[in-house]
Amino acid sequence: RVRIVADLGAYYLLSTPTIPVSTSHRLTGPYLTPAMSVEVQGVVTNKPPTGAYRGAGGPEAAFCMERTIDLIARDLDLDPADVRRRNFIPPDAFPYETPTGITYDTGEYEAAFDRALELSDYDGWRERSRQQSRDADFLIGVGLATVVKGSGARVTRLTEHARVIVDQAGGVTVHTGVSPHGQGTETTFAQITADVLGVTPADVKVLHSDTGILPAGGGTGSSRGLIAGGTALHLVLQEARQKLTAIAAHLLDCKQEDVVLEDRAAFNRRDPQQTVPFARLAEAAHTEELLPPGQEPGLDFRGTHTLGKSPYAFGAHVVVVEVSRQTGAIKILKYVGVHDAGKIINPMLAEGQVQGAVAQGIGQALLEGMVYDQEGQPLSGSLMDYALPRADNMPDFTLDTLETLSPITALGVKGIGELPTLAAPAAVANAVMDALSHTGVRHIDTPLTSEKVWRAMNGSPP
Repeated sequence: RVRIVADLGAYYLLSTPTIPVSTSHRLTGPYLTPAMSVEVQGVVTNKPPTGAYRGAGGPEAAFCMERTIDLIARDLDLDPADVRRRNFIPPDAFPYETPTGITYDTGEYEAAFDRALELSDYDGWRERSRQQSRDADFLIGVGLATVVKGSGARVTRLTEHARVIVDQAGGVTVHTGVSPHGQGTETTFAQITADVLGVTPADVKVLHSDTGILPAGGGTGSSRGLIAGGTALHLVLQEARQKLTAIAAHLLDCKQEDVVLEDRAAFNRRDPQQTVPFARLAEAAHTEELLPPGQEPGLDFRGTHTLGKSPYAFGAHVVVVEVSRQTGAIKILKYVGVHDAGKIINPMLAEGQVQGAVAQGIGQALLEGMVYDQEGQPLSGSLMDYALPRADNMPDFTLDTLETLSPITALGVKGIGELPTLAAPAAVANAVMDALSHTGVRHIDTPLTSEKVWRAMNGSPP
């Protein structure tokens, strides 16, 4: 049973009521949960209005569940890893519907979790934590978090648009309704295009945010850029490939199914010496007398794809911290994250998304918090008062991925950009609480500032 009381602020924004409701939907996480009861109460206050932030209700739900799992383990004197493992949804249970109506498509939760434990030397750090003196100046704690995150905001019809144009010289232009702002969409979409058409990413130009070419776009919200925009592009590329291989078969005098597009050329797989450069193929596609019967000149393809369901990704994080008994200061000694987000198109971009999300999660756990006076006026109104993590606050990250393909998307992909923001705050908080376990401290609200931690250890009010 869960009761959520949400401070909505004084004014209604588009996403204001979405966050607590979204939190209620996601509370079960990656665990088998036969039934649950959730009550959501929104409270209007004289504070600034609230809205969606990276994860949009997911970090709140994960924090609640992951802290609860650790408290269960503590009360029953069990290893927190074992409690999670016993309750994971098994691979043969997918597709799995939660009590709140969410359907998870695929997952190998235990495999990803075990990989995170291995990379972090979880057992070694747990033993070191158990053996440390209770009077030590620095207390070591180990924290875990295992989470799931859907892409597409649980919408029932998520539509995205794509257009592919191949000019007479073999240059490829991709138009997408996705409007990226740092996700690397241009690189990823160029890579997808190059793989299907047999050209190089350098041959592909990706354009976006132009309603003169595409009528609409769904954007990148809820990690939907690749699952929606990438899928729409992939399907349009199949049409382009179909026409190009038909023309190539005519030029090579072979069967269409024997044509391979690769290395900026088309060739007959039964006789690889039979080849035509991609630029020549594109030129032929624009020249009527070189086309097979029934083909119209030109290579301009448009398409719209509607994604009916959301794919769900999984993440497992392990954090080791050191807490100063004298000051309450927290230092992260080790950070490991393993994510199963379906097919990874570009590992470097995926890792960049994970690093940024983990940094934001660490900021929420240790530093970031809005402070108000008794009248509801914000006291942390600038970056002088609102603490953000810096690059030199970040530990080294050990990151890895597993690939359980999604049957929902044509590419088998799932969203990864928001997934780590669910795990990071909970994993860090669990590590700090583990370090303080012998002091009798059971919970501290985030952010876990050094003052809060010191007061908790010394029995002072926060």
